[in-house]
Amino acid sequence: MLVKTTRNTEEFISETGEWIAGNPVENSILLTMMAGAKFRPPTAPPITWSRVEDPDSGSAPVVGVAAFTPPYLVVLSGMPEAAAAALGAELGAGPDRIPGVIGPDAAAAAFAAAWSGASGRPARADRREQLLRLDGAPLPSGRPAPPGLVRAALPEEAELFTDWCLEAAHGAGLSRETAARSVQGQIAGGLLRVWEEDGRPVAILGRTATVAGVVRYNPMYVRPENRRGGYGRTLLGELLAEVHGGEAAPIGLAVTAEGNSAIRSLFESFGFRPAGGLSEFRFD
Repeated sequence: MLVKTTRNTEEFISETGEWIAGNPVENSILLTMMAGAKFRPPTAPPITWSRVEDPDSGSAPVVGVAAFTPPYLVVLSGMPEAAAAALGAELGAGPDRIPGVIGPDAAAAAFAAAWSGASGRPARADRREQLLRLDGAPLPSGRPAPPGLVRAALPEEAELFTDWCLEAAHGAGLSRETAARSVQGQIAGGLLRVWEEDGRPVAILGRTATVAGVVRYNPMYVRPENRRGGYGRTLLGELLAEVHGGEAAPIGLAVTAEGNSAIRSLFESFGFRPAGGLSEFRFD
């Protein structure tokens, strides 16, 4: 396997973007990073892009890609375990201090083992997340809505909703800076919805823009005192109807922490179905 690495985002997208878009569900995080790269401020840390090629594969040599932005995790595409191991060994021998990796289960495990062997640092399994996929129109909720209304989040609410985003991502290692940037971007793009009751926000649900025919839903949060009141369900139903109601509806994608049966059951009640898993490894 041959590993090629660059910080030239435009060149990388030109050469590899079509391959990544060929599997938009598994590679949705990478596709979102590519779509947002043009808007990154000059002071932001550069993205290091890697591609793994199999010289024996003939006309389609690319078998895997990865992206790394310090101090965050390496993000992997789906790839054969041999390709992930080659990539892990290459980056493990390099100068960057990588905190961990996230990617499809087998690829992430192979990368972590090879990276640990090359760097001499231990790797430990940290989290596993479940991908849920919606094709076509969502199923109807069939339940009455609670009091209140849905509206777009406002810029002046960014601080509060950053707090909520961090609570929703508890245990995922999300920094406040990253959460704030995500929330601010969703608000600016009209992609963060609020359920309001008596003038008070009680729940939020965000999404990405449609990238390569996929929309990813996150974060979802309901105030503790309002849980089990149907707020999250109604908000999700409203947003799904808005995004997936047309003929050319995108694929819906949700990522839930393994073991979070409540969120998984909620999305599955609208027609989402399991579509694989993502494993996260941390490097001590």
